[in-house]
Amino acid sequence: MENESADVRHLSERDAGITRREYARLARVHPDTVKRWGRLGIGPKPRKIGPRLVRYSREEVLDYLQIVESGATAS
Repeated sequence: MENESADVRHLSERDAGITRREYARLARVHPDTVKRWGRLGIGPKPRKIGPRLVRYSREEVLDYLQIVESGATAS
């Protein structure tokens, strides 16, 4: 039973999105940069899951980074 609840919790955390640290790793920037982007309205909008828990949609992050990368290489 204990393993079952851990599996369910893990699944729901995965569906909740990616962390600021994971987003920063994908973008190759510091997590504080991602936090600043959120305050400035740059990139995907952060979702508050709890009082201090923030997640980003993996699809939105990947789409945004692809747009930024293609725009930077198109110049």
